[in-house]
Amino acid sequence: MFESFGRGLKLILASIKMGFQDKRLLIPGLMTVFSNFFFAILLFLEAKSRVAVEHSASAKAVSAGINMGKNALQHGNPADIQQLMAKTALNGPWDQGGLQGLSEAASPDAVLAVVAILSVWWLTNRFLEGVTTALVYSHLTEGSGSGRFSTACAAVFSSLPAIITLGIVTLIAKKVARFMRDKRSSGIFGMGINFIASIVEVFWTMAGHLILPAIVIEGTSFWGALKRADRIGQGNLIAIGVGEIGIDTINRLVMLAVCLVGVAGYGALYVYKIPANAPIVMIGGGLWAMAVVLTTAMSIYIRSAFFTCLYVWAIEAEALSEAERVNCQPPAPLAAALA
Repeated sequence: MFESFGRGLKLILASIKMGFQDKRLLIPGLMTVFSNFFFAILLFLEAKSRVAVEHSASAKAVSAGINMGKNALQHGNPADIQQLMAKTALNGPWDQGGLQGLSEAASPDAVLAVVAILSVWWLTNRFLEGVTTALVYSHLTEGSGSGRFSTACAAVFSSLPAIITLGIVTLIAKKVARFMRDKRSSGIFGMGINFIASIVEVFWTMAGHLILPAIVIEGTSFWGALKRADRIGQGNLIAIGVGEIGIDTINRLVMLAVCLVGVAGYGALYVYKIPANAPIVMIGGGLWAMAVVLTTAMSIYIRSAFFTCLYVWAIEAEALSEAERVNCQPPAPLAAALA
């Protein structure tokens, strides 16, 4: 137990150490941060365009309603009055606040566009995580600086069908967990269902981080990677738990420190009444934004590197007994990182 606990901590430190040794390992993490910005802006623009269309439709509906109302008042035709009431009634075609308006806002085209953006977003993140895995694996087995970005991308591209399958199964697992939450009852039984749903989400998230190295490193199918991840996970539950908690703690502490620096800088601006367009403010703001981006990229990298290190160690120790694993010698680069 204590050996597994220590192994988890060592793998976290090894991941951080490798990041300082070879800055190229952080490139996929940086690309992930910027791709997240890109897809978030894309979603915002999609929503904005839909709102603009709805506003245009509302304006046309108001204009048509005014004309129809004038005709009904001038001529008093019962048919015109009934038509006006039908159009402006609750959930009618011109009731933009009713279910009809909501259904038009969530049209099939809008839903398809959002699903497409989210799918490509997820696939891009997993692709870049796979590139990180390939680069770290090369670092661990061949030495620092041995990994090539183009080679890592080619390895991930060749495993794209398995990664897409991982995405589909991940979506199903999350949908099942959400369905369990939505259908839970009140009381103790409902709390139990909610707990089980949380367990499903957490364990599948951790399983995904182990499945991806098996897909990228060994080039296996999704189901083969799932079996491999299951074997590795069963023998390293404590190390995985320590890694998840440790990585989250480190990332949150570092991000908290960066945020406090930003708050302190903003406080200094307020106290000393420094204008926002002053050069020192622009330079300081730019440096702080860079720190946020680097911290986020580092947190993404550390998690990918940790599970890759764990995977490489587990491959070496897989054929050994529990007693022999204490003296298991990992590849020389990994041993150097763990030292």
